[in-house]
Amino acid sequence: MGTGRRTGAVAAGAFALGVAACGGSAAPPPAGSRIGPALLVALEAADHARAPWRCAAVDGPKLADETITIDKHAWKLAEHTMQREATGAVTIGVIADAGGAAAPTLAAIGRLRAKLEDADLVIALGGMGQTQAELEATLGALADRATWPLVALAGDLESQAALVDAIAALRTRGLVIIDGRLARRILIAGMTIGTLPGAGAPSRLVAGGDGCGYQPADVAALLHELTGRPGLRVLATAEPPRITIGGELAGELALTPTATQEIDVILHGPAVETASPARSGGRDGAAAPLSPGTADATMRLPGPRRSQSAGLLTVNGSAWRWRPIADGD
Repeated sequence: MGTGRRTGAVAAGAFALGVAACGGSAAPPPAGSRIGPALLVALEAADHARAPWRCAAVDGPKLADETITIDKHAWKLAEHTMQREATGAVTIGVIADAGGAAAPTLAAIGRLRAKLEDADLVIALGGMGQTQAELEATLGALADRATWPLVALAGDLESQAALVDAIAALRTRGLVIIDGRLARRILIAGMTIGTLPGAGAPSRLVAGGDGCGYQPADVAALLHELTGRPGLRVLATAEPPRITIGGELAGELALTPTATQEIDVILHGPAVETASPARSGGRDGAAAPLSPGTADATMRLPGPRRSQSAGLLTVNGSAWRWRPIADGD
């Protein structure tokens, strides 16, 4: 009986080999060999589709309650607000778009930092680096020996997780750097600065799901709040509002106030490499767009080299004045 089963198995095997030799289909592969690759593809797609950090949500994480004293000025941090009691003129320094920690860029940041020494506060509007190491280098070069706090916003380049870790590491070194995702409003000398980190579309985030995003509802809520504030109303955002460059529309329409929203100044990341020219204004709801240009010292495009830049916004009561500063000045 056993010999019969053995003979039958051999015969069946010979028949299968004969069918295969004649062009028949081979036996299907094990199910696991088909499911495994498909599962990997699905997991990879899910990772790429992961939603960015909701950095501008009104119910997002809050600042730790603390008072930070720097250059004899006390900044109080609580909830989503950082504030300093001040009267008279105050100056806000603005910088953006280092693009990473290349040696020429770090040197340029160091020289620009010296030109910001009279500021009361400096805001980095994003694009300062993608990894923790890059962000520690660029933000560290900017805040080193500074007499003002630095508020760092994530832009389209930053990984928000890397920015959080970089800020934590730099704080242990005694540098005063605040996450702009947590400090959603800055109050000083009667002025209110509302911060809007990140990008409005995930496709614009270099870090993908690790990047920082906002939604139109987040912008509307922030602009509504700023509209009702006394004094000068300023929006600080990594992305530019809707502007015209060379006759072509650029920037984000969602960042442009509607007829029922009033802000006076929009400090924004660069749409072009150069800083906005000098100008002035007041509490008129004009939403004047002002950009510091780029701090990146590497060559991005062929052509003449241009100076790295930043900007200074000086506010005195309801009047403001903007002055661009360049590394070569």
